[in-house]
Amino acid sequence: MLQKLFMWSILAVVVMGSYPGAARSAVPLTLKPDPDDIRIGALFNGAQVSVSGTIPSASEVMVEVTGKREDLALKKKGRALGVLWMNLGSVTFQHVPTLYLLYVSEAIGTFARSSPVKWQEMGVGFESLKGQIGITPDRGDRDELYREFLKLKEREGIYATRETPIRYGKGDNGMRSFATEISIPARVAPGAYQVKALAVNDGHIVAVATSEIRVSEVGVPAFLSSLSLNHGGLYGLLAVLIAIAAGLIMDFLFGDNKGSH
Repeated sequence: MLQKLFMWSILAVVVMGSYPGAARSAVPLTLKPDPDDIRIGALFNGAQVSVSGTIPSASEVMVEVTGKREDLALKKKGRALGVLWMNLGSVTFQHVPTLYLLYVSEAIGTFARSSPVKWQEMGVGFESLKGQIGITPDRGDRDELYREFLKLKEREGIYATRETPIRYGKGDNGMRSFATEISIPARVAPGAYQVKALAVNDGHIVAVATSEIRVSEVGVPAFLSSLSLNHGGLYGLLAVLIAIAAGLIMDFLFGDNKGSH
């Protein structure tokens, strides 16, 4: 038991060290997402997850959800010769989270708007994320490229910063409970996602708790993914047949009826 407690204490210190504004603390935060196992079926349209736990009584809470980091290559579009809109080359964004969601209480949202630099100091939010992402080639338009990248991810629904109602319980022994809901978007990819509860006091992160949500495919999506990975030729043939069948059905339903008057 003592060995387990020691290991969790070491993990808490390591997690806290990843936030520039985090004060080192032995506060025993707790965090529980429910459900922590999300299944993507044929009719999946996103999921609601309840997040609850405990934080120091004098603190507010933020909930951050992030996916694994990867490199993302995108085509850069622009006007050639001032007239034609076309591809002007590719840009690679490095160390990009596949998902980034930040949920904050109204009090934290108000504070952040009055002091935007605090987001970067605390190591959370889109401004902080900009410093963690590499962009190549670097042609001096980094800020503009990042803004366009951010717009793309927000349109896809996989990057967001939202104010959300957070319910707090009564304080007890210097701690109080919290509970809120977060939305997992419909375009989320299968994989493991990290959920963090960040306790904020006077503009500083004073403690962090970490948990995990796993997303997996089931039914038809799982079958198609397995087929594309393990039987590429058959998957391609099936895709062609489905496209032909869909075309015939659409033509039958909405095509011109030659015999009608």
